[in-house]
Amino acid sequence: MPDSIPHLPVYILDDEQALTRSFFLTLKSFGFQDVRTFHDGRKILGLFSERESGVLLLDLSMPDISGEEVLGRVRECSPLMQVVVVTGINEADTAIRCIRAGAFDYLVKPVDADRLVTTVFRAMSHAAVLEQNFRLRHKLLTGGLDRPEIFQGIITQDARVRAIFSYMEVVASLSEPVLVTGETGTGKDLLAAALHEASGRKGRFVGINAAGLDDNVFADTLFGHVKGAFTDARESREGLVARAAGGSLFLDEIGDLSPASQVKLLKLIQDRVYYPLGSDTPRTCTARIIAATNRELEATEGHGRFREDLLYRINTYRLHLPPLRDRRDDIPLLTEFFLTEACSELNVNREPLSPRTAELLTSYRFPGNVRELRSLVFSAMAGGGMAILEQKIADLAGIGLASLETTQRNPARSTSWQYPEPLPTLQQAGEILVEQALRTSKGNQSKASAMLGITRQALNKRIKKVKAGET
Repeated sequence: MPDSIPHLPVYILDDEQALTRSFFLTLKSFGFQDVRTFHDGRKILGLFSERESGVLLLDLSMPDISGEEVLGRVRECSPLMQVVVVTGINEADTAIRCIRAGAFDYLVKPVDADRLVTTVFRAMSHAAVLEQNFRLRHKLLTGGLDRPEIFQGIITQDARVRAIFSYMEVVASLSEPVLVTGETGTGKDLLAAALHEASGRKGRFVGINAAGLDDNVFADTLFGHVKGAFTDARESREGLVARAAGGSLFLDEIGDLSPASQVKLLKLIQDRVYYPLGSDTPRTCTARIIAATNRELEATEGHGRFREDLLYRINTYRLHLPPLRDRRDDIPLLTEFFLTEACSELNVNREPLSPRTAELLTSYRFPGNVRELRSLVFSAMAGGGMAILEQKIADLAGIGLASLETTQRNPARSTSWQYPEPLPTLQQAGEILVEQALRTSKGNQSKASAMLGITRQALNKRIKKVKAGET
């Protein structure tokens, strides 16, 4: 049986109640969650709409309405619905005719349980792909979100991020794993939580940071343990997989997992079963796996640090958050949001964001992304207000406030240069720049190196070379 079943309904239409009951119990026992039975074809037709998706098990021989008529009307009003016709031994010609009319497949009575399950799974997987394509096309044409309130906690006006929101609404209801990528501080945890909210899953959203967990702690945290599993196991304890039952399990920093932990996670995703430590009774995993990383996992898999087969499993759907420096229009928007949040929490007066401060903020690359911006705003508001924020960001960006004021008064000076004759050599120009940066920063090498766009160690080497040349 495949490791994950799309969350789409299965409709069983047959006038034989014993057969519908048998199909119902078989499918439920194999993990199909939404199975519905009907005995009158006229009643089921009113349930379907153009966007209805799933699988219909359709008996061809019914007294009230023929199966072929039901098939035709379903194909007309609900093109995403996949129909599997159920026929008797002597109805092979009719079954073939139904396939030509648009049925996905057919089953011959008596139906073998394994054949039933595999056929329904194939039909449902096909329906899930069709539904996903339909919704993507709809999103591209309309450009809107079905539930914009879900994404209110992610402050952005960037078109790429908003396109991610649209894609998330399409894949949210599916059961396959999702991989969220992006640099540290971009908000991968917020995106994962929004994906869970959009999914409509009834279970909880449970998250854990996998960085620094050794294999034993990882297994105990995820799977739990029974009493007596190890020396200190005085009571049984459920793991995060159990707590996230019917919901979403978020594994942050998955690129830091040890090889042994990667194997355990791979088996969990493949088999959808796990064993609490000390137990030989399997438990079923019903949580959707959402993983996140700030690493390029493709670059590490070939070096033995991340398993290729695990990457394939978790990378069914990928959401990539661009860094803050690549969406600078979001910086003033986020700053305004964090200013309001900080002033409310700290009970201080809210000052407006000046154009000069906004310019300073957008000139900085924010290696820590949104998290760094929030920390910067809160620190400044706690320490004295907007003037402190201006000074902090100017120091980080390597821009003196005085030089910024001069540039704003005379913008031409920022783009117009006077070149000496003859031109200095590259080495001489480098020495001039280092000297000027040290003068502007009053000898502070951290600030000077930031101005020059190099590390402090590189600046220190240049200074030593200059001094060595003078002696």
